[in-house]
Amino acid sequence: MTTTAVLTVNYTDNQLVAYLNGAQVYNRIGGGEAINEQVVLTGNLQAGVNQLLLVGVNFSGPAHFQGSVNIDGRSQDFNFDTRRDGAPDGVVTQFYYTIDNS
Repeated sequence: MTTTAVLTVNYTDNQLVAYLNGAQVYNRIGGGEAINEQVVLTGNLQAGVNQLLLVGVNFSGPAHFQGSVNIDGRSQDFNFDTRRDGAPDGVVTQFYYTIDNS
């Protein structure tokens, strides 16, 4: 059975980069506008356990990264939001997922 995996990005301020097994599969620089982008990861999955790493980088002021990873119909949200409190320049956050494609 093939695993279905989809990355959905709803918001990025400033940059969100996704790596699947070390290969870049997404890179978006945003200025705080809402987006709704989907990246179907299914065709890029290797047999066995896959690693998905999301890296959010803030250039200045507040930072906000929001979206979800859907694996076989089960969705896991990610949300990093410092808009209320502000954030230092260059703050980096990471989200890490494993995707079993056995």
